[in-house]
Amino acid sequence: MISIQDKIIVAENCEEYKPKVYIFSANITALSQGCNTCINYVNDKCSRKLFEEIEKKIKTN
Repeated sequence: MISIQDKIIVAENCEEYKPKVYIFSANITALSQGCNTCINYVNDKCSRKLFEEIEKKIKTN
């Protein structure tokens, strides 16, 4: 299972991240759940198949 921390880091670095619900706030709470709040994240997987690619880049840097 992928940790919430990993999902947050990947979401912060994903150019395709699009929140399911837009919330205007001084805090960036939309990313607090990471990928879980992205419209492309369905059934615990990235429908664009970007999660693994981004995670790999993050871990190699």
